[in-house]
Amino acid sequence: MSKSYNLTEEQLNFISFMKGNVASSPNLRSRLEVCLNRHSDNKQLKESEDFDSQIMVHHSPKKMIEFLSLFSRDDNFKWYTHKWDMSVPFDMDSLKSRQIENKNVLNQMVYPKKNGQAINEATYNQVWNFINFKSTGKFSWKNNKLENIRCGWYSIVDLHQKNTDIPIENLKLPDGHQFKDYIRMFKATIEFRTDLEENDRFSELIYHYITSILPKDFKVTFSESFDEIGYDLNIYCDVIGILSGINIICNWIVRHKAISSEVEIDLTSNDDCYILEIIHCGSHFNNIEKLKNPSGDFENLRKRLFSVCDFSMIGDFFKDGIKHGAIKVMALDKDVKMVAKKITSCEIETSNKEIGGVKYQLKIYKR
Repeated sequence: MSKSYNLTEEQLNFISFMKGNVASSPNLRSRLEVCLNRHSDNKQLKESEDFDSQIMVHHSPKKMIEFLSLFSRDDNFKWYTHKWDMSVPFDMDSLKSRQIENKNVLNQMVYPKKNGQAINEATYNQVWNFINFKSTGKFSWKNNKLENIRCGWYSIVDLHQKNTDIPIENLKLPDGHQFKDYIRMFKATIEFRTDLEENDRFSELIYHYITSILPKDFKVTFSESFDEIGYDLNIYCDVIGILSGINIICNWIVRHKAISSEVEIDLTSNDDCYILEIIHCGSHFNNIEKLKNPSGDFENLRKRLFSVCDFSMIGDFFKDGIKHGAIKVMALDKDVKMVAKKITSCEIETSNKEIGGVKYQLKIYKR
């Protein structure tokens, strides 16, 4: 049986040093190389075993919908956003007891005990940081302007304890706002709705967000269907996740402005989903390996949109400056999985048909 070589960093450094200084002794150099190689093999084996022992979760935007819809269909959660001002009397002990049970329900949806579907941890944190009674204020959530908000349920709980004779709907927070203002703000981050403020509607929010990122000298065209469909769109969605993904895409486009400064935005409606398409006209891909095995911003985008929406890219492909048709990158679909925060590689399809640019497609599922 071969021995296991688990060396400390100090031992490895010493062996590496000796290996570089024994050129006159090939035999000793060879033995040192064997030692280093065995350590490397054992390290890779351990990492592989650790990876295999982790729970595998599947990309599932519909799990996100199940999670967020709790705040409309389940009385234990609907209370936080719909019936919060009807809690008379305000029974703090009962609410705190229920909070433990509620957290257990949510935890199972983001941290499953076995392989299966799971929501995005960022989606969970956004929700929990708002409904948490015990937050000390150091945890924040984002509104749909991507501003950090430090006012949540713990704020009104603390305020109520000091003013038990005032109904919670009449309480004012130190910043002068009523709590209903933050209820509305939070609801606009877990749903695209038509009954909030005008700028919370899908078409209005996405329009203003994209045009705020792309420079003024860009020609940005929104299709008629974008306005027609997007204005009345109602879906449960991690709105902050979608905006974060759009931010990365728009910054890619800005970095490739030299190729083209023309962008088209389209929105279509299918039976089970909406597809938001951001098209960088005249652009192209030139490195398949980077698309197959993402890193940097592309890796961050996949992690942020994991279990939020499907994401794909299709565009013309250039190699050594010569056109070679087009490629489609399936970055997030039903076959994508995550283990230990590492996402499986992207599937690539090739086509002889040119696209005329690069299309970034976000598939946002309906209820």
